[in-house]
Amino acid sequence: MNKITSFFKESSPLKLILISFGIAVLSYFIQKPLPNIFMGLRLIAFLLFVYGLIRLLNTDKKK
Repeated sequence: MNKITSFFKESSPLKLILISFGIAVLSYFIQKPLPNIFMGLRLIAFLLFVYGLIRLLNTDKKK
């Protein structure tokens, strides 16, 4: 669990945004056969994108 939380705290915001785009693109391939997993992956991608965007906007205020 500590490795997961440290990954989110220490990774760059752009890396998080790119990972969220990757998850969103991959979710399109399973949209028809597995709609529940598709919606879960889209939710995870959205949350990851918002978290990365918030961290990106807050980096300017710290400097």
